[in-house]
Amino acid sequence: MKKIILLSLILLVTTPLASLAQKQLYFGMAGTFTTTWITNQNIYGQPELNYKLTGGYCVNLNIGFDFNKHIGQKTEVGYALLGQGYDGKQYDTATTRKVRLKYLQIPLLFKYRTSGKTAQFYILAGPQFNILLSAKQDYKRGDVKPPVYHNPEIDKDIDVGAEDIKDRYNSLDIFARIDFGVDISIIENLFLNVGITAAYGLMDINASDWQLKDNSGNYTPSHNIYGGINFGLCYRFNTSKGR
Repeated sequence: MKKIILLSLILLVTTPLASLAQKQLYFGMAGTFTTTWITNQNIYGQPELNYKLTGGYCVNLNIGFDFNKHIGQKTEVGYALLGQGYDGKQYDTATTRKVRLKYLQIPLLFKYRTSGKTAQFYILAGPQFNILLSAKQDYKRGDVKPPVYHNPEIDKDIDVGAEDIKDRYNSLDIFARIDFGVDISIIENLFLNVGITAAYGLMDINASDWQLKDNSGNYTPSHNIYGGINFGLCYRFNTSKGR
């Protein structure tokens, strides 16, 4: 999988550079304010909690290449905070839990945009590779860490309230991502982009040893989801005489 990601990145960068005499290249940076979700909470056989609205963010550097006035491609290398917050009661005790997943995020996106001198509307779509950097949780039951729980399914004691839980998640998640927005020219060769983004993780994020049944005896895969508003600033290099 790592070789596939590396090859995709090499092709993404070298293909545009081979035709700079006719096309257009741009670089930039961006940030995204997101709401994040994890479907089907995995709480190691404990009673499930309510989902809370959870915020996150992404920051990235990006490179894009326009093949013509309408068609192009874009990739990013960035850092993303995803996860999920929960609250409710377990064993008649007020309980809170927040899972924070930090990823290196690399989308490979196809771009289509409309014509326009000052503003061009765009759509971006494609796969996104998320490599897990860390996974932590803050899990409190009655303002203290929950005690060790004996899970009968695996006949083992589980430190359900452990802070560092990276080993409980898969190191790679692959998303399907789509963005809508507008590129707005500020001055010559400098433009602002504003848009909305949404992404759905296609893989079960739980590591195989942690795909545990819930307290009703069922296991359902967990998936990352996020959506948000992004803002970026890019500098365009004109590599052809006309557009």
